[in-house]
Amino acid sequence: MKKIFDLLFVSLFVIVGFVSCDSKKEDTSIAEDNSGYSISTEIQDSIVLLPNSKTLSVDIMEALSARRTERAFSNDNLTNQQIADLLWAANGVNRVEDGKRTAPSARNAQEIDVYLFTPVAIYRYEAVSHSLKLVKEGDFRTSAGTQPFYAAASVAISLVVDFGKMEGFDEEAKAFYSATDVGYVSQNIYLYCAAENLGTVVCGSVDREAVANLLGIQNGKVLLSHAIGVLN
Repeated sequence: MKKIFDLLFVSLFVIVGFVSCDSKKEDTSIAEDNSGYSISTEIQDSIVLLPNSKTLSVDIMEALSARRTERAFSNDNLTNQQIADLLWAANGVNRVEDGKRTAPSARNAQEIDVYLFTPVAIYRYEAVSHSLKLVKEGDFRTSAGTQPFYAAASVAISLVVDFGKMEGFDEEAKAFYSATDVGYVSQNIYLYCAAENLGTVVCGSVDREAVANLLGIQNGKVLLSHAIGVLN
């Protein structure tokens, strides 16, 4: 009887171990698929971004001390985590319960949209779902700004006001508050890049009509752009 019991116990142990190993294999496969996909080199209609890491090796005072404009970049791509953290820092949702953002906006209009230019496509950042929506396939980094360093940037960002989100504002207020609100988003980009040892430069020299046509902007205005890259 004892031999039968021992045999059953060993069999059960083997089965449990097999199931456990099989489950771990599936989890590893999912993780490998996630880390293996490159936003900078592959195109998808919709991309769910990695959760923001929330912690960096520097504090806010160090980031402020390191904040500067850089125009020279290496040929390296930003990682998926850096892109996710960059967009969240720029204008992501930091209070899920009420959908409020990392950047303030007048009357909580949340009118500043963030467009990401990669070497393979343009995406619009969807802050609520923390995801990317494909806008246009192709490398249009040099269209984001008029200066030559956009060609060397890992990514570029266009900051666009959506006037449709500013109901109740008169024309003067739309112009004033969108100009102040885009500044907050731009500074968030600068501070994240400083904290992550990335380079960035903000530019107002933009062919606004051409970029608006490229992005399909109907009721808005292209305000600022950033070239962003890995430092040499």
